[in-house]
Amino acid sequence: MRKIRSAAFVSLSLGLVACGGSDNTQVDQSAVDEIIVEDDTSTEPVTDEGIVTDVDATLFLTGENVSVNTVSCTLVDGSDTLCYEITSKHIASEHDMGPWCPETIYDTAENGGLWFDKGEINDLDGPFIANLATYYDDPGFKMYEDDGSVRRMETAQECAEGADPNIEDKYTNMCAQCLPEWVSAQVSYLIPITPVKQSEPVTLSDGPTLEQAGVEYGPSVRGLAFNGVRFDHPADIDIILAGYQIAPVDDAGGHVNNSLGYHYHGDTGMTTRIAQSDDHSAMIGYALDGFGLYAKLDDEGNEAAELDECRGHSDEIRGYHYHVLSLESNEFLDCFYGAWAE
Repeated sequence: MRKIRSAAFVSLSLGLVACGGSDNTQVDQSAVDEIIVEDDTSTEPVTDEGIVTDVDATLFLTGENVSVNTVSCTLVDGSDTLCYEITSKHIASEHDMGPWCPETIYDTAENGGLWFDKGEINDLDGPFIANLATYYDDPGFKMYEDDGSVRRMETAQECAEGADPNIEDKYTNMCAQCLPEWVSAQVSYLIPITPVKQSEPVTLSDGPTLEQAGVEYGPSVRGLAFNGVRFDHPADIDIILAGYQIAPVDDAGGHVNNSLGYHYHGDTGMTTRIAQSDDHSAMIGYALDGFGLYAKLDDEGNEAAELDECRGHSDEIRGYHYHVLSLESNEFLDCFYGAWAE
């Protein structure tokens, strides 16, 4: 993988390239995590599908780690419009990043992160590491030394080399963790200010290692949290396990890779959430097509009804929007109905 230099301006290989000059958007972030969205009945379309809600740039936690500019852009449907260019250093500002790998097989859950597989979430504590051979019914797993210390990545070099799919033997049976201070990333994303719903959904990429030849995919990035950290494509669990590795996320559902820094693989409720005045589930960010991303469950633990194949639906307050899956699914959502920026 390619390292990102600290001062570099990086555009995603997914085609999210800035399309012109920009004007700074001023954002007031006071008490953003306590925002209540009021019902707006000033617009009276014929159906819920007719309601289009623009992206609200003031919800992003701008500052040292996140900036928002307005730029011209072209969407995948060929239309020219305005986008927010959100530049992020991928640093979570609302919660701690980590821990991930415990130090010994005697450590408790407080010293490790989470591991999701088999449709379930497990605390990656020391005993779980010690029990991997049983959990996977594979005697090839032994991720600890005879003194009980866990074999884990301890340097930036190990982080970079150990993440190669063609893994070297010395990195097998190792708990994969990269620390935020080892990576200096700055990535820009384009999100259309006014989302445009298309007639047919587009399947999103699960990353280059899982794409099928001859299939046209949408972006691999699902969207952004309000702290500017990306909601990423599914983790390559099978590839990780094939190298006898575990790559845990922290309690917020995030971990670090050696090129893009910190990113999320699931929503665990620790990022900024925008409460809704009508008991609808909280808003957690925006998809790259400009439609809102909302939690899977509302405060009563109920899931939204009548979701389409992209986990979206419309209502008279928010218009069309998505509800993400939970962490154990290893996915936020797997298709877009909206047109994203090229």
